[in-house]
Amino acid sequence: MPQSDDFNAPHGRFPHGASAEVVFMRRVLTAALVVILLLALWRVSLVLILTFGGILVAVALRNISAPLGRYLHVSDRVSLLITVLGFAVVVIGFFDLFGTLASQQFSDLVDEIPGSIDSARSWLQESAVGRQILAGLQSSTDATERVLSALPLAGGILGVIGEILLVIVVGIYLAADPLMYVTGVIRLLPPRRRERAREILDVLGLALHKWLIGMTLDMLICGIMVGVGMWLIGVPLPFALAVLSGVAVFVPYIGPLIAVIPGLLLALSVRPMLALYAGFVYLIVLTIEGNISQPLLQRWTVSLPPLVNLLAILVFAPLFGLWGAVLATPLAVALWVVIKMVYVEDLLEDHKS
Repeated sequence: MPQSDDFNAPHGRFPHGASAEVVFMRRVLTAALVVILLLALWRVSLVLILTFGGILVAVALRNISAPLGRYLHVSDRVSLLITVLGFAVVVIGFFDLFGTLASQQFSDLVDEIPGSIDSARSWLQESAVGRQILAGLQSSTDATERVLSALPLAGGILGVIGEILLVIVVGIYLAADPLMYVTGVIRLLPPRRRERAREILDVLGLALHKWLIGMTLDMLICGIMVGVGMWLIGVPLPFALAVLSGVAVFVPYIGPLIAVIPGLLLALSVRPMLALYAGFVYLIVLTIEGNISQPLLQRWTVSLPPLVNLLAILVFAPLFGLWGAVLATPLAVALWVVIKMVYVEDLLEDHKS
């Protein structure tokens, strides 16, 4: 059997002059560097996920400041300053006008939940079906507690507030001069890949921009429908329930289902039939949100399959903690674009041709 040229090379060397031992050591060092890099990324995973949150904030700010600057004929930084100050005024005005009402309603909501749970338990204990439901809820509660205990909440409430402020500051810095940061990232790549990398980043930014618009509209629609529905049937604290439901839509599937629980408990604390009516309201709202508003709004963004959306939450929550659960969907959108353009279009199609 004829031997290959590699084995016929003098002194056991490979054609390019490197011995087998040198090639082996290079591969070992490369593998070690990859492992060290992955461990380093794991250690700074919180920084990475907060940076991605800052990118989302930057995209949101640029989406408003760019057209505002063109309309007012001012520079980008001036329009960004106006946008940031405008957001601050809107937030302060919101809390000034509705803060007292919202604070009182959320305080009442927290106070009412324990009594509502006791009322619900007593009502369910009166029937055999209710006792079976309680047993099932107990097992699911235990499972939920185990999941939550395994979910790092990044230092409690003060830690989360500090991280939110960090995300906002990072977003403002990125929005102030996005070209500098984009150019810096692109320059890390080989020259022949830079144009394609810029194209991928442009598509990625557009996808996140459209996703943010769609998500904001979806949150508003869901919150308004829940608030109006609860007010019409007479459930206590409709404003608090509306805000809770609207914010919960940001985490698909899991968030809206969790937001249903306080509304049902509050309605049950008044009378069982009101809880039934509240359940119908939530059913109608979630059906409209899941089958009408969300699919229509997703036509302007990356249309992720529902299973991918759900798996993203299950994957990113253990990896990045609370922020991974909150940012799972935009992370999935970003990965969807990158996989499509880098792997499918560039790698697979290049190999075809």
